[in-house]
Amino acid sequence: MAILPTGTIIDNVNSELADNNAGLISAYDIRHNLVDIVQSINQIVASGNFNTGTPFTGENVRAKINNNNYGLFIAESGVFFPNATNSNQGYQYEPYPGPSGISHNSLRDLSVGDPHIQYINRNGTRVMQGNLGLGTNWVNASGSSTIGMSDRGLQFQYVSATGENINIGSKTKFVFKSNNTTIEDGRGVARAWINFCASGGLIQVREAYNVQQIERLYTGGQPNAGKFLITFASGVLANNNYIAIGQSNSRSDNDEGADFDVNTVGLVSRTGDDASSLRQLTFYVVNDAGEYVDAAMNDLVIFGRNKGSTSGIQPTIIQ
Repeated sequence: MAILPTGTIIDNVNSELADNNAGLISAYDIRHNLVDIVQSINQIVASGNFNTGTPFTGENVRAKINNNNYGLFIAESGVFFPNATNSNQGYQYEPYPGPSGISHNSLRDLSVGDPHIQYINRNGTRVMQGNLGLGTNWVNASGSSTIGMSDRGLQFQYVSATGENINIGSKTKFVFKSNNTTIEDGRGVARAWINFCASGGLIQVREAYNVQQIERLYTGGQPNAGKFLITFASGVLANNNYIAIGQSNSRSDNDEGADFDVNTVGLVSRTGDDASSLRQLTFYVVNDAGEYVDAAMNDLVIFGRNKGSTSGIQPTIIQ
């Protein structure tokens, strides 16, 4: 008896187990052909050289566990997947190491195209190599979408090709850890200010912010001492109910600490609506004798709400 290929077994069956009309089939003929089949079956099945067009068609192949020891498919020469997109990638010669066994650096195309839509080293040891666009997303501590993203953190808002806004959530405030002071909103920041000199009859602006114009007022074609009109830039103030703080006292630009006059600054007339005209404020300086004077040191600071902002909590009134 011997291990024979499929074709030899078929030939032997056809020749030795012919039609028995003549009584020519012996017990030996049947016995040795059956033994040949039994001895050859493993090699025949293992070779894969049978029914090559549709092997195991319509059925799954299973290696069941037997006594917790057997049931493995052992592919010593590898595995081939004929339906792979690329035939060169259809061969597998090593076992799949599992998700925890794959090295990221062993992956292909790590630097080709844009394999990572967003990839930042979480330990912060590597800085960005380009600008980071966040779209309309918010940046906060949790990053969770289950939290109202519009009430905490920061958002960068595109306004136009020449500017953007940084939106601060309604539940966010700036805390300076050096002394734990806080800034909760912009209402505590001056909206406009100016420092100017008027001694000698000439106006000289030293520093200014959100002031578009300062004008000396005239009466009968003659300049008035100590009477000025301040014009604010458009959109700086929401209304004319702003807080104005002014002072004027120095006699000259280089006076000592004791060289000052006791002047009173009147900030009375408030006009304009930022629609038909810009908002304006009169700045009048009067000395102790009731005379309008040009002082060398004049300061004006404006606190108020900007256009489009909301008012804070109104104080309780007790009368």
